[in-house]
Amino acid sequence: MDTSHLKKEYAHLGSGKSYKIAKTFDDYDKIRRFEGEVWKFVGSGFLPYESGLSLFFRIKGKLEHVRLQMIPEEQLQIAENLQDYLIEQKDWWRFW
Repeated sequence: MDTSHLKKEYAHLGSGKSYKIAKTFDDYDKIRRFEGEVWKFVGSGFLPYESGLSLFFRIKGKLEHVRLQMIPEEQLQIAENLQDYLIEQKDWWRFW
């Protein structure tokens, strides 16, 4: 997939940075995303007519599409509080 059209930042997420899941959650596709997993952010997109937030991450080396629907009945609470769910994970080798 060509990711060049994706926005490189969304909320506190920045392209190329790693994030650890701080709270388990279910995405729009009902896929459970477990606390402790570490993902690398690639970019984001938004479909206004569906209130669909598309977040793209490298998860275990594979490009993954994590969808959230930004309406109260779905994942709005998660999307509005991403900083509580995805915490930046500093790469240990950057400190040396």
